[in-house]
Amino acid sequence: MSHDYQYVLERLDTAAKTIFDSDARVHAVGIGGSSSGYHYQAIRNTTKVVAYNVRISHVPSIDSIPVAFSDAFADAESLFRVPHSGVVPLVTTSIPEQQTRRPLVCGLQIENYDDDVRTGEIAKGYIVIGTLGCFVRLQAGATAILSNNHVVAGENRGAKNVDRITQASGDPATNPAAEVAILTDFVKLLGSPPGASVATGTVVWNDVDAGVASVGQGIVANQTFLRRRKVAGPSGTGVVALGDDVYKIGRTTGLTYGKVVSIATIVGPIAYGPIHVWFRNSFTIEGVDGATFSDHGDSGSAILRKGTGEVLGLLYAGNGSQTFACPIGAVLSSLGATVL
Repeated sequence: MSHDYQYVLERLDTAAKTIFDSDARVHAVGIGGSSSGYHYQAIRNTTKVVAYNVRISHVPSIDSIPVAFSDAFADAESLFRVPHSGVVPLVTTSIPEQQTRRPLVCGLQIENYDDDVRTGEIAKGYIVIGTLGCFVRLQAGATAILSNNHVVAGENRGAKNVDRITQASGDPATNPAAEVAILTDFVKLLGSPPGASVATGTVVWNDVDAGVASVGQGIVANQTFLRRRKVAGPSGTGVVALGDDVYKIGRTTGLTYGKVVSIATIVGPIAYGPIHVWFRNSFTIEGVDGATFSDHGDSGSAILRKGTGEVLGLLYAGNGSQTFACPIGAVLSSLGATVL
């Protein structure tokens, strides 16, 4: 028996409780399929070691709605630390988005320099980096970089109107040209209590991982990608749908193509520093023909609809096999912003 989308959506919360409770390896549950038949799509980390007394059972269907499982080989993760030599990446790096680029374009590597100093990352020889998703207009009229909270605001640690965002890297004190923006605002990430679960109703939900940084005076920002990528830059926004063909450009994997395989997706828990974070209403992407769609450092990338360039969402995590993004509508409304 096949059911319409609304029927499946109305039962998603109950289904997610059952699926998460039945298999401790599951870290995402959403709605997959098409108009010819919808199902619940669960993602589990088959390499995860669980205690011998933790139940793992198979759930073939819920309320006559099929449950399909996809196997991954890691849990969903977000942050990316890379060794830091104190200089900008060499021009010979194979991914051009990792190089210093002016004017600014979408897809470039960015860093909250002050947060890396504050947390001691630079003193340890590392930096935490992510991707410039696209440019937005703030309510006050300023042009700003849109990316993740965990990229531009250091997982809630960010000092608004103080923290300097650099591209690609470098100390703004000795290389003022590295500074391209100032952290303006972010949506606070809410952690769940230890042991929280969907089944017990103790999860604290997040809808987005997002932040903005106002572009500095004199910095040119173009709503496009590097010319060599030869794809449309962000153009307006759209509502994601199952089966959408999408692409993104990120600092680690560059230009990749994928397909939306689930929507209304619940994801978690994801470790953000000392807190564990759960998301709802996300969507899931898999690379075309089994290719990798994203990797560490691509966080903050804009997800665009192939053919139109409409921004559909903001990439915030992945597990090596699947990529997770929050819908652009929720991102923009939470920040009071519009895509340029």
